[in-house]
Amino acid sequence: MNINVVINQMLELFIILTLGYISAKRKIVSPKFGAQLSNFILSITLPCMMLASVASMPKDTDHKEVIMMFVIAILFYIVMPFIAYFITRILLVKKEDRHLYMYMTIWSNVGFMGFPVIASIFGAGAIFYATIFNLIFNVSNFTLGIMLMSKEGRKALDVKKFLSPGIMASIASVIMFSLKLQLPVLLNDTAKTVGSTTSALAMIVIGIALAEIPIKSVFTEIRLYPYVIIKQILLPLFAWIVLKNVIVNPYLLGIVIVIIAMPVATSTVLFANQYENNVCLATKGVFITTLASVVTIPMISYLLM
Repeated sequence: MNINVVINQMLELFIILTLGYISAKRKIVSPKFGAQLSNFILSITLPCMMLASVASMPKDTDHKEVIMMFVIAILFYIVMPFIAYFITRILLVKKEDRHLYMYMTIWSNVGFMGFPVIASIFGAGAIFYATIFNLIFNVSNFTLGIMLMSKEGRKALDVKKFLSPGIMASIASVIMFSLKLQLPVLLNDTAKTVGSTTSALAMIVIGIALAEIPIKSVFTEIRLYPYVIIKQILLPLFAWIVLKNVIVNPYLLGIVIVIIAMPVATSTVLFANQYENNVCLATKGVFITTLASVVTIPMISYLLM
């Protein structure tokens, strides 16, 4: 494991975030552009990234490990809402912000930051397993995630919203993998190219949102500091204690733990924009946890692997 590669990858994402911040401060783009770009990512680039990821799955993959990752991912997103709610009560989160904190806890940055970081730690082949986790991430994100972030709650899950590009791409990816289907080369290459812009565009959106907040206030959200310790250090360690006797393959176990140790998902800001939630707090949460991950992810990697 090359820690310098991991740190450089994270610093690169921060530089891109800074470009979004500067462009908003210099009035090159407007906050409205950030909201529109959020919708573009959720509707176009993220679904393309999911569909293109199916082609990267190696043909000689051990099917038992694939099933194991599916089971772990499903169980993770079933159990995490209860843990997330417990954490909000420990931190005495205000009632109006509990759902947002729960969202930040349940959905970590698997796709935007997780893929490149996991590849730098475990090699390119590990992206396949992260993709499996990401498929379940998106199915739960576009259902329970919408319920948490929308003021309408369950009412937000009407047929039209459920059949969003994100959820449809997630379901299509699972079906394609199960039936060993592939997109035509031209379409797959197009989806891969469009999907590859997701990480950069998402960080630009965060930078634009951050420009609307006094920079000093980002570091005065005191509750986020103990939250970082719980989410990015204690939670991965707890997961390791529970899973080390379940996942016998240390390679697979390491991938799962690093995924859990990822910072708050950038989709927190995207969804906060789309569903008119607390964009300010969402942006602070993503920024602080992503900044902390430069230290916490190498720390967890060294301790557990």
